[in-house]
Amino acid sequence: MSPRSVRMQSSVRVAFSPMRELFKVPVVCCRSLPASTIDLWPLTLAGEDAEYDRCLDWLDRQERERAARFLRRQDRERYVLAHGGLRFILGLYLGLAPARIEFGSTSTGKPTIAGLRPEDAALTFNLSHAHGNAIVAVGQGREVGVDLEMIREDVEVLKLAERFFSDREQLHVRSTAPESRSKEFFHYWVAKEAVLKAEGVGLASLQACEIDWSSGSDRDGVPVRLAGRSQLPWVVRTLDCGPGWVGAVAAQGSDWTINPCATATD
Repeated sequence: MSPRSVRMQSSVRVAFSPMRELFKVPVVCCRSLPASTIDLWPLTLAGEDAEYDRCLDWLDRQERERAARFLRRQDRERYVLAHGGLRFILGLYLGLAPARIEFGSTSTGKPTIAGLRPEDAALTFNLSHAHGNAIVAVGQGREVGVDLEMIREDVEVLKLAERFFSDREQLHVRSTAPESRSKEFFHYWVAKEAVLKAEGVGLASLQACEIDWSSGSDRDGVPVRLAGRSQLPWVVRTLDCGPGWVGAVAAQGSDWTINPCATATD
């Protein structure tokens, strides 16, 4: 049986929306979010000068300093749009202007929202951006992680799998036909990264996080084995991000659904 034959279709299709469409989303007092739903906002990190300037104005001093360190203009612009978009999205749920949102971090370095009112303290989020696209995941009362990658053929996937994957995962990648091997590798990579980002730990833990597709499905969610650490009930679901892209969302528990909502009409 081939590694991919145990999988169903990806759990949900996401389509990336331009920043100008995001900024058309009506700003209400507070956007509601049930605990059983994880909202996904897929974005294309390209905009006119007005959108870029708008996002830049919202950033705090630390974000501006980080943006200024990018040598390539394109990388700097994508960073500003991604983090400005994140602020706009969180403002929809919190009823705050994007510039008023303050970020902190957990003891492991995972970004959090600082100074929230008790009624807003359960809001969680995660951001992933790569090669001009981004996804923001927003949850309520459960930690959430998201990862997005472009499938690249120039990556030495067997070497990276040997370094970061479990024995079982390495076997699956090695046994995949060469023409599909990169896609298989990145399929695992985004799933593992989503879990570790939800936990708030770094790449050093990739090998300890094992995704076993035979124990679940992309649609229903795949339970995750975390070697050597507390067995939190993490479940990962993959995303259909269009040709050449892979994505995944991870969250605690299995009683959640994904709601893609990055459109001007949402």
